[in-house]
Amino acid sequence: IIMSSNLDSIEIKEFLEQVNYALSLEFKEKWRHRFSSHFIAIFQERILKALKDEKPVKKSSLISLYTKKHKYNISEVLSFFEEIDINLYRPIVY
Repeated sequence: IIMSSNLDSIEIKEFLEQVNYALSLEFKEKWRHRFSSHFIAIFQERILKALKDEKPVKKSSLISLYTKKHKYNISEVLSFFEEIDINLYRPIVY
């Protein structure tokens, strides 16, 4: 990746800070009362997997993971995405 301007570096830094926060204990503590520790752990594990595999994850795949595999309610998943502003995690989550 070639940086075309200083702004790109700042955006990358902010993005990495956001990802670091999502993987932190602070993030888990903030949201676990509303969504459960297990719910948050699923999100954190999927973010780590995306980074490890160097492959982004689709929002629809996350929704399926939560609703089909873990039997969470779709409205709870969508509420979580809205609360954490899932768009902040682009391009890892798209």
